[in-house]
Amino acid sequence: MHSSLKQWMMRAGFILFVSSFSFPFSTEAAPIRQVDVHVGVTEGDLPPAVEKRIVSSISSIGNRILVGKEEDLFRLNSSEYNKVLADIINRVVIGYVVSDLTVNYGSDTSLSVTLAPVGRMIHKVDTEIDYGNLSPEARRYVEEETKDIPGLMSNLLIGLPVDSVGWAESVSQSAGRDMLHQLLPEFTANFEVSSGEETKVKIYLIPQGQIVRSSAVTFEKTTVPRLLMLRASEETEFALEHLQGLPVNFVTRKQGEISAEMNRILQEDSFIKKYGIATETRLIPGEMTELKINALTDHWIIRTEVWLDAGRDGNKNTAFEGLLGHYVGKRDTIFGEARFYPGPMDWDIYGGWYHHFGSVLDLGYKYNFTNNENHVFGVIPFGDRFALRYDRDFKNRNDEFRFSYKIHNYMTLEYVYNDEDGKWLRIIANL
Repeated sequence: MHSSLKQWMMRAGFILFVSSFSFPFSTEAAPIRQVDVHVGVTEGDLPPAVEKRIVSSISSIGNRILVGKEEDLFRLNSSEYNKVLADIINRVVIGYVVSDLTVNYGSDTSLSVTLAPVGRMIHKVDTEIDYGNLSPEARRYVEEETKDIPGLMSNLLIGLPVDSVGWAESVSQSAGRDMLHQLLPEFTANFEVSSGEETKVKIYLIPQGQIVRSSAVTFEKTTVPRLLMLRASEETEFALEHLQGLPVNFVTRKQGEISAEMNRILQEDSFIKKYGIATETRLIPGEMTELKINALTDHWIIRTEVWLDAGRDGNKNTAFEGLLGHYVGKRDTIFGEARFYPGPMDWDIYGGWYHHFGSVLDLGYKYNFTNNENHVFGVIPFGDRFALRYDRDFKNRNDEFRFSYKIHNYMTLEYVYNDEDGKWLRIIANL
C-alpha cells in the first residue's frame, strides 16, 4: 500500500512537472482547449445524478492537468499519462475502479472512462418522510405529492456501490433535493442517509415562504338562515383549520382540490343534503386563509334577522325580521316580509318584488299592508362586506339610507340616516 501510494505520487509529480512547460513539439501543435468526458460502467447503468457527479469530478481532473498544455506533449507520452489519469480517477471516484480508459488528444480532447463497481452493492432502499408538525389532514395533501419519492429514491440508489453514496453527495443530497423540488417546490428537505446493502433514507420536509397561520369561513351568498347551517359551517371551519402550517404557495397550488374537499364536507351535512341546498366554495389562500361559501336553494329565499338600534329616539329600537321569497325566472324575486317590534308590540307586513341586476344593483318595490305604504328600495353592494341601501316611503315622503358593513357571518353593523328620525347605529344579527 505504501509503495503504491509512493508510486502514484511520483507519477503525479512527474505529470505536474512536465505540464508546467508550454513548448511545442511540432509547428502544428496546439494547446488543449477543452476536455469532453464520457463515462460508462461494466454492469448496469449509472443513475443520471451519479453520472453527473462522476463526469464533473473527472472533468475537473482533465481541466487541471490537460487544458492549456500542448496536445503533442500528451500524445507522445499517452501510455504514461493514461496510467496517471487512471490512478487519479481511482482515488477520486469512490466505489468504482477504472476498467478501461481511452483518451483522444487534440485541441478538443475526448476522455472515455469505463468504471467497474467495487465492494458491497446497494440492494434495497427504505425511505421515510418526516412531515414535521403538520396535522394528519394537511399531511394527507402533501403525501399525495410525495407518494412516488420512495420508488424514485430506490431507482436512484439501488445498484450503486455502498461506498459511493457517501462520496457522491449529489445522490442523497443534491439529487434528492432536486427531485423533491420538482414534486414539492414549496418545501425544502434535509436528508439522513445510512448507507449499506439495505440503505435507509430519512427525509425531513421543511415548509418555505409564507405559512398558513389562521383561517376563516365566510358566507358570501345564502338563501337559507345561517343558523340552520351552523353545524355544517363549524365542521368545515374545523377542517380548514388543519391547513395551518402548510406553505401558502402549496395551498394556492392545491386550491381547487382543497376547495372541492371543503364543499364535500358541506354536502355531507344532513340539513343540506335533506333540502338539496346547492353549495359552492371558493378558497382564498394566505397567512389567513379564507373559505367563502355560497349556499343557495333553487326556488326559495329564507332570511331572518334581529335588529338592535343605538342612538335612536322612539320605541322601535328592537325588531325581528323574516323574509320568504320565491324566484321568478333567473333575476326576479317575489317576497313577503314581516317585521315584529316587541316593545311596545307592533307589526309591519310587506309584500313585494325586486329585480337582480347582477352584482351591481338590486331594485324593487314593496307594499306595507299594515300602514298602506308604498316603498321603492335598492341595494348596491361594494364587494363582499359593504353595501348601500335606500328606501323611499311615498306615503310619508321619507327617505332612508343605510350603509352596512358585515363584521362576520352572523353580525352586521349599519349606519342609518332617516329623514324623520335622524341618524343612528344598528347592529344586525344575521340568523
